[in-house]
Amino acid sequence: MAKDHLIRALRGERVVQLPWLPHIGTHAAQLLGVSAQHYLQDADLLARGAILCADRYQCDGIPLLDDPGMEAISLGCTPHWSEQGPPSIVSSPLSTLSTEQLSEHLPPLPDETTGRWPIVIAAGALAKPELEQRNVALVGVAAGPCTIAYQLRGMRLFADLFRNPDLASQLFAYAGQISAISARIYAEIIGCDIVAINDTPATMLQPAYFRQYVLPNLQAAWEIIHRAGKTSSLWA
Repeated sequence: MAKDHLIRALRGERVVQLPWLPHIGTHAAQLLGVSAQHYLQDADLLARGAILCADRYQCDGIPLLDDPGMEAISLGCTPHWSEQGPPSIVSSPLSTLSTEQLSEHLPPLPDETTGRWPIVIAAGALAKPELEQRNVALVGVAAGPCTIAYQLRGMRLFADLFRNPDLASQLFAYAGQISAISARIYAEIIGCDIVAINDTPATMLQPAYFRQYVLPNLQAAWEIIHRAGKTSSLWA
């Protein structure tokens, strides 16, 4: 286990051995014999799960939490919890609003006291020293702008791209602020070695839309991560 190999590889440097960073999801909950719902809401379980997977799979880095809906839930989206995997978003406060109403009803920006952030921060405080002893990188995974915008607006987001581009730009800019807040918590408060922005829904956009709506709204998160002296990554 060598986190330096992973960090150097993500920074584009040549490494002798290919580093290993597993995408564990809620697999640790199964190893611990608990439900995903319980696992994702318990700081001790999250820390134990990260350490257990690091030991079991002898990896160079391990995510602290992998729940793409965490930010959206903290913004008022309704989750459907699962026994086996991360919760799915079943309703959003913005999904049924008209375009005229949307800008007036954007949820307040969160901080480290919002939603499950206190649990995640506590889990990081428990896991980080143990992973440092094992020379394993602690990885924070933040939701990307398209992920957050899609969870807040639902399928209407894609209609907005065509019919209401100014509104879509406003929503993506708002979502980019959320991604930056998450990046700050992972990089500055928890002290993760690597902060990844996970933005799978962005793969549904054509390249021009990605450059217009997603890429500019990733910049604040990148700047925060790099200013903290941490390594960034983009997952899709």
